[in-house]
Amino acid sequence: MPFNQNVYLLNSTSEGSKIYEVEYDFQGLEEEAFLSELKLTKNGKSFVIPRGGHMCISPNNDYITVVVSRKKKIYLVSLASKEVREIHLFGYNPTITVAQMKKNINTYRFKGKITQVDVDQDGYLFLAGKSGFYKVVADWGDAKSGGADIWNDVDASLDGSIYQGQVWAHAVQFQFSGNIAVEGEEDEAFFEKDEYFEENEVKQLNTVKFQGGDILFTQNSQETDGFEEQRLISFSQWKGGTAIYLNKMDWDWSDLKVSFNAGSLFGGLNAKKENKVGGRVTGAALTGDNMVFTSHHFSDKLQLRTLNGAIIKDNIKMTLLDDNGIQTDQTLYHNWGDMASTQFFDKNSYVSENQNSREISGEYYDQWFRGHLEGYQYAEVKLYRPEYFNYEVRDLSHDNYNISKESRKNSANADLADFRKNASKFVSLGGENGYMLMQLPTPISINENTTLQVVETSWGKKAYYEQAEEAWKAYSEKASIYVHKSYNGRYYKAGLEDDGEWVKVGDAYIANNEFHLSYIEGLDGVSAISWIKIVDTGSKTGDGFDVNFVASYEKPMTSASDKDKEMLMKFYEATNGDNWLIKNNNVNTSIPSDQQWNMENDLDNWFGITTDDNGRVIAIELDNNNLSGTIPEEIGELSELRHINVMVNYLTGELPLSLTKLTKLESLLISENQFEGSNFSDIINQIPSIQNLYIFFNDFTWSIDTISPLFNHPNWNEEYFCPFIKTLL
Repeated sequence: MPFNQNVYLLNSTSEGSKIYEVEYDFQGLEEEAFLSELKLTKNGKSFVIPRGGHMCISPNNDYITVVVSRKKKIYLVSLASKEVREIHLFGYNPTITVAQMKKNINTYRFKGKITQVDVDQDGYLFLAGKSGFYKVVADWGDAKSGGADIWNDVDASLDGSIYQGQVWAHAVQFQFSGNIAVEGEEDEAFFEKDEYFEENEVKQLNTVKFQGGDILFTQNSQETDGFEEQRLISFSQWKGGTAIYLNKMDWDWSDLKVSFNAGSLFGGLNAKKENKVGGRVTGAALTGDNMVFTSHHFSDKLQLRTLNGAIIKDNIKMTLLDDNGIQTDQTLYHNWGDMASTQFFDKNSYVSENQNSREISGEYYDQWFRGHLEGYQYAEVKLYRPEYFNYEVRDLSHDNYNISKESRKNSANADLADFRKNASKFVSLGGENGYMLMQLPTPISINENTTLQVVETSWGKKAYYEQAEEAWKAYSEKASIYVHKSYNGRYYKAGLEDDGEWVKVGDAYIANNEFHLSYIEGLDGVSAISWIKIVDTGSKTGDGFDVNFVASYEKPMTSASDKDKEMLMKFYEATNGDNWLIKNNNVNTSIPSDQQWNMENDLDNWFGITTDDNGRVIAIELDNNNLSGTIPEEIGELSELRHINVMVNYLTGELPLSLTKLTKLESLLISENQFEGSNFSDIINQIPSIQNLYIFFNDFTWSIDTISPLFNHPNWNEEYFCPFIKTLL
């Protein structure tokens, strides 16, 4: 889906043509589209484009391109300045020289009847007319080398003549190869609506009728990360309004012939059914995720469809804005004309030339990126319905990560993976019950390794939180994550967000969240999933849960031994492991490299660690090794741990509550440190397996109230369980 996109509507009457920019939140499925008229100038003066044109956008998204065949001209409207300039359109005849043309240019002007226009994947202005297909080239001579860029062309060959300063372009006609023919109905007689919108019966099955309506090229596979193959779609008036596709188009420049496959996508475009607003299609424009806007003759409503014809929204009212952008009470009834849209396919201006356009590199790239794993793919936003944002963001600066409220509502931000610590490319759900639907490009089959990743913007905090409570304390945002267990259709369908087939896979908090789908109750027997729903559930911030990106991949479940490694590394970091020493007869030495704590060394070789036959940690022996800092809560995840000896070090803080999870712990030797607090008795009494306890020579709060509860421990004795403790009373 394009990261940024503008939609335009051309409305033609007997007085000329007006162009409007259309603002619509297609993912929020709002009731209204807001139209702002473009104020055009030519040579510094107000200008109105003549009636009868068809419109598209230039390849670089810098010009609205209006072809008026009866004027034999192409009008280029600069999107930056709204200044209009003209290109004169001629037929293509390589046997005629420019000098010959200058003698009688009217003889060589383009004479085809144009019904529909667009820009194809190769950057050529494409014309569909009664007499065939045309590609417009910039220069005279060999057609293939004539060049597609008419928008920046300058004709120096006209210098010194009365045509100096003009730009001429040439429409190269392609005949149809094979057994498919094309018929068109020109737009010249638009005042006689019955003739213009005549709905002929099918004359032959292999005839494609370009009659009124509009055409567009869909996004191609490269532009949509594999979602789509580019197709030309005609929204024709033929047979009650039929969407016709042409794909696998092969342009042969040697003999100027084109071949393609063709077929009907869906019909009924012109129907006005009960509770459905429609009518004859006058324009079509690609928007969002290959969805299509259609405008309709004498209607003030737009329709939003998928490319398989399903109507997503059928009654989008066209409300006019005044020159100051203020909403009026006026609506636009479209007479006839066209629609077009920009296509900014490079969704990310932050990347280098060799980087994926959907990724912004940053401090947390190594922690979040899973591209080395099989099946790695990013999800795309399909529907976005935020709740009310209950505050205004004051800091609107581009560089500040506290970006504007408007940017937070740009749902396409979630199509980008922003790996920066203070990411700015995210989309907010707006508060409790705000939600979005996302889709994976390729449905994933669920196996023991299938993993769904949901990353929330970290807001300068840690890249990962082990415990949900810790994440919530760091930033009070939360969302429930669901997958749809039965629907894997390419497009959103009405009511999808509310049906009963969604299965909750878990809750997501700040930073990185990973869900192993094979362990989710309710997904047994599900063959594949592709649709994801994210619902804000109780966020306390002003803008709600912030979706950075969503991905899926095959990640082998971490073994219990590897999990122990990860938890020990938390212990290593919390106790300043880089400064550990081996003290022997007043000689201090560093830990040997083959015994150092890192993920590369085997766990049973780690200094001070003992493992069982299954590779699980059963003992930590780090007495008098220059440990400092605190014991982290992660120590409680070492479920097989039986012995802890960290005596004669410089450890501080309170004992972690997670020690109570160590149901097999037999020895806790922590004497001669600087531990603090008064909760040590409560924690120790919740570990009934302890038999050997040394806690003296610390900074605990020593009193009868804190010590006496230890006498109630089932294994208390004076020899091994807190020896000498009574002497402290």
